Amino acid sequence: MCIIAAADASGRPSAGRGVGFHILEDREAIEIIFSAWQWPRLEADIRQTGKLAATFVSPSDYVSFQLKGRATLRDTEALDIGRADRFITAATNELESLGVPRRLIAPWLTVREAKVVQLAVSETYVQTPGSLAGMLAGTRLS
Repeated sequence: MCIIAAADASGRPSAGRGVGFHILEDREAIEIIFSAWQWPRLEADIRQTGKLAATFVSPSDYVSFQLKGRATLRDTEALDIGRADRFITAATNELESLGVPRRLIAPWLTVREAKVVQLAVSETYVQTPGSLAGMLAGTRLS
């Protein structure tokens, strides 16, 4: 699962659900697909500030990481919609295997008016519950 968040110029937060992603070849950036129809404030805030945080969580074990950095928006292409469709299928199957009814999942995951945000990653944090939660990834415990 993927939650993306931004804030407007006054610091008021907005958040939404990513419905697909693609790690770029340089491995320094990631593209995340989201529904601008479902999360209109998120699109506006990204345009206004150019900043984004994206949290990726494995629903079966809660292994989680948060990526932060500069963000730019673009329109979707056919390849993006294909990625989103595969992500939505995989996420739906995973959640359903954990007991979440499909009818409850469907409203969360849509490609209606999809946009792509490209995140140039500058920080990565461990978010998995436990003693390392909140630490900058790669930091050693003393």
